[in-house]
Amino acid sequence: FAHTGRTAPRPPLRTRMSRTVDLAIGAAVGAVAALFVSKLLTKPEEPTVTLDARNEEGGKGWVYNSAQIYGGVVYASGQVAIQVLGPNKVAGVETDARTEADFCMENLKQVLKESGSDLSKVMRTTCLLADIKDYAEFNKTYEAYFPDKATRPARVCFAVKSLPLGAKVEVACEAYV
Repeated sequence: FAHTGRTAPRPPLRTRMSRTVDLAIGAAVGAVAALFVSKLLTKPEEPTVTLDARNEEGGKGWVYNSAQIYGGVVYASGQVAIQVLGPNKVAGVETDARTEADFCMENLKQVLKESGSDLSKVMRTTCLLADIKDYAEFNKTYEAYFPDKATRPARVCFAVKSLPLGAKVEVACEAYV
């Protein structure tokens, strides 16, 4: 139109309105995306509680904590059948998988108790077995600690090549406080 001397006709009102709406939607989407990215790039809050029960019992030198509490959730480290022999000295309890599972669950109960939680508040467990052949025996013990099918936690259970201290079973969990 510039070469003819005429001005370009204005688009119909409906088209102008849809462009305005499109711009507004684009701005809103951009703002939401910016907020999401800022949350991703913001350092999360520090855990409210760190529980190192093993060090209190004399198992000094562990490179992890027994549990962290963050946002009302206890993240408990994997528990194996261990026995504290004295300062800086622990040993694995070598026995069958069912007995080790019982020992693990008792250790887990203790960690949860010290975190202000208990087994009834467990939302998910991760169960590791050194031999998948122990699955049925492990389940017998596990079921005794979570007898109500309606409130049993979600669970992941699989075999691994080996576990610390020659253990046959390890159990970790997440529970609310």
